[in-house]
Order: sequence, then structure tokens, then C-alpha cells
Amino acid sequence: MTATMGRESVSAPPRLARRRALVAPLAVGILGFTISMIGITVPGLWYDEAATVSSTTRSWPQLWAELGNVDAVHALYYSVMHVVFDVFGYSPLSLRMPSAIAVGIAAGLVVVLGRQIDRPRLAVIAGVVFCLIPRVAWMGTEGRSYALTATFAVLATVALMRAIRTGTRGAWIIYGVIALLSVTLFLYLALVIAAHLATMAWLLRDGTPRSRINARNWLFSAGAAAFASLPFALIVISQSGQVSWIRPLGSDTAERILSWQWFDSNDTPAIVAWAFAIVAWGLILLGIVALVRAHARTVLAVMLPALLLPTLTLLFISVVHVPMYQPRYLTMCTPFVALAIASGIDSLRGRPAAPLALALIAVLALPQMSAQRQPEAKENSSWTKVAQLIQTERAADGPDSTTAIIYGELWGHAKATTRVIAYSYPQPFDDTVDVTIRTPAADTAQLWETRAPIAQSLDRLEGTDVAYLITSKSRDLRPATTAALESVGWRVTDEWSFTWINVLRYVRD
Repeated sequence: MTATMGRESVSAPPRLARRRALVAPLAVGILGFTISMIGITVPGLWYDEAATVSSTTRSWPQLWAELGNVDAVHALYYSVMHVVFDVFGYSPLSLRMPSAIAVGIAAGLVVVLGRQIDRPRLAVIAGVVFCLIPRVAWMGTEGRSYALTATFAVLATVALMRAIRTGTRGAWIIYGVIALLSVTLFLYLALVIAAHLATMAWLLRDGTPRSRINARNWLFSAGAAAFASLPFALIVISQSGQVSWIRPLGSDTAERILSWQWFDSNDTPAIVAWAFAIVAWGLILLGIVALVRAHARTVLAVMLPALLLPTLTLLFISVVHVPMYQPRYLTMCTPFVALAIASGIDSLRGRPAAPLALALIAVLALPQMSAQRQPEAKENSSWTKVAQLIQTERAADGPDSTTAIIYGELWGHAKATTRVIAYSYPQPFDDTVDVTIRTPAADTAQLWETRAPIAQSLDRLEGTDVAYLITSKSRDLRPATTAALESVGWRVTDEWSFTWINVLRYVRD
């Protein structure tokens, strides 16, 4: 009897294969999270983040009352952050860290999506590129929902691809639930779900029975999500006056689309932002051409609609109806921007081409990442410096001194006052007397408190030893406040000037 021995092909056990499949998404996710966490608390909070703090540090009934009048569009995000603060307490870190986590999750999901479209090399490149896009680096340090919108945009697309591949009822139900949550998180995410319609139409061109079944299932799942979200959408639309600040399209619209939307943090010299934008758009065009030539229909069907349709739709509505285009709102499309740039990198010939292209993107991204993490990076906010000044001065005043604060106007925001600094950095303002407060923000069913004129509030200075006026430079209350305090025996002893904010110290004569 003879026997032959040959080399057998042994595949990895399923459990080991699944573990290996997690390595790249996990590694890229950690990269995205780590980049976001670097210097995350260095920039001072700004107006939008103060709105998050004001809303989510009030009681649940007070939050629901507010959402009935304003900011219903942020209801799900505010609810999530309310739970975060209930568990961990409020701080600038607990405010922004959920966004860093969301960036990490989104980065990992970009890798998963790249694999779903059968491009494993492109998947990893796209995940790394995603972490380096200036808008992504920015959203990871924001105490707002932008990072979550990108996460849900790519998550919904991953769920769509899984449902198309498996065709199971459960997969389509999961897709419908994620679509509903996405729209509830941010109404504009409906544009990504609508882009999936174009994806389905593109894939339907093969005319197979399977594709027709998938199209029918998508219509049912997306339609159910749309129907379920309709009451929420109507409430949000009824509050649309709160975005009346969005300006019409103008001479800078092309720059806003090509640079500000994804590739400019607004805190760096124009040449730096445009250098990144030119390289990014060049790679995007190169990638699209390469995919068209390769007849990569699935990649194009998934990437292009989500990349282009949301922007085009908002531009169209802004032209024919009311202004709705705001570059920050297109943050949700960054996963598909990353896929498009990665397609260009993946098409480059030569072994060192892809690493060199990634290195170039990283070099171009670094100046913007650095600028985003400067103390006054967010809307030139000097709030941390003001809070630190109040803390230092109160310590010098001594523990027996009773401090009064007069909150003045806030630059650029007519309805808010400089009390936003105390919401954002509460510790330096603990146990102070708010001289002009009429109704606290939590009791107004609105974002901000209401106030009385200083002339009607002078009696609240009784029993206090030191008073500080914190006011905007643009609507300067210093002369009127000083005159009012002098009339009851107070005088100015010190004055400080910060970006957009003046602080005055008063004591009794």
C-alpha cells in the first residue's frame, strides 16, 4: 500500500477569522479616538457648546419644556448628553469626549464599509484618511452632535450593505431602525437615507430578481422610518425660525463647498486650507475616474450619492426656497469623502505611492489640527481666560468676600449673555450673586435666562463686597453699568480686556 502526503490548505477557524477581521477597524478606530483626544479640552467652549450645557444640565422636565419651544432638532443628542452628565457629571471633558468616541467608531465603520464593497486595501486607507480630514479632527473636539451624525451616516450605510447582501428580514428591520434613529439625531441625515435611494436605483440596473426584492425591502424600511419620524420632523420644521441666521448663497459659496465644508478648520491661513483641499479634490477626481474605468459599480453606487446628493439638495433648496446650506451640516458626509480620497490613493501606481500620499495628507492636516487645539480656536472664544481671571481674583479677594457678577451682552448672539461662561465653567462662579437675573434659563423653557436692567437690580448688591462686570466689546455696557454703580457708592478698581470681552472690577467706596 502506498500513501502520499501533500500540503493541506487549512483555513483559520471562524472565531479566529472574526478576531482578525476586527483588527483593522479597531486599530483605525483607536487612531481616530486618539487624535480627537489630543488637546481636547484646550480650546475654550463657544456658543453652540454652551447651548448643549445649558440644555442638558437642567432637569428632564425642564429639558422637555425647552424642546417644545426650541432645539427639538437636538432632542436625541441632548438626551444622550443628559445621561452622560447624570452618570459622569459635567465638565468640558465629559462634554467633548463622546464626540471623540464617535469619531473612533465612525473611523472603524469606514473600514467595515470599505470591506463590504470588496475593497479591503481601500478600506484601511479610507479609515486612516477619515481620521486626518480637518472637519473630522474638528468634530472630535466639539460638544455638539456633528461627530455622531457622521457615525450614523456610515452606520446606516453599513446596515444597508448588510441588508442587501443577506436579504434577511432582520437585516432590513435593523436598517429601518438605524434610519429612524439617524433622522431623529439630525434631520439632515434624511438626505443620506435619500442618497441610499440612488444607491438602490444604481444597483437595480442589473435587473435580477434579487435586486428587485432588495429595492422593495428598502422602500418598505425607509418608508416606515420616514413615517415614524414624521411627527418629529413637523416639530423641527415648526421651529425652523431658529436657523434664520443661515445666510443666503453668495460669492463665497464655491469656497465654502470646496474648502470650508470638509477641508478647512477656519483657523488656519487660507494657503494651508487650500493646499489640503486641492490635494483632496485631486485625489477624489482621480479615484472616481479610476473606479469608472474599472467598472466598480458597487463602490460608485455607495460612495457618490452620499458624497454629492446632500450638498446638492441643500444648495437647491437654498436657491428656490430658504437658505439651508451650512458647511458644518455636511460633516455627516465625511465618511464618504474619505472613501473617495482613498479611491484616488488606491489607484496610484507603484508600491510607495499610497504611503507617500497618506504621508502628504498627514503633513497637510497637521497645521489645521494644531490650530484647532489653540485656546481660542473656537469662534475666538476667550471664555477660559475670563473664568481663570474670576477664579484668581476671587481667591485674592479672600474666602470671606461675597462676589457679585453682572453679566453683559455676548458678541454675535443677541439673546444670550456672558452668563454662558458661567454655564461652561461653573466652578469659578460658585456662590456668586447674579445681579440682573430675572428668570433662570432652566425655568424659561428656552435656551437662555431673562434679565432686568442694571438700574432695576442695584438692591441685589447689598451684602456683597466685590462686583465684576463681564460684557461684550461690541455692545459695550461699561459706561452705563459704571454710572449705575457709582450712583450707589461703587467705583472701578481694575479692568481687563480679552478677545471680544471686557471685565471690570468694582468695590465700594
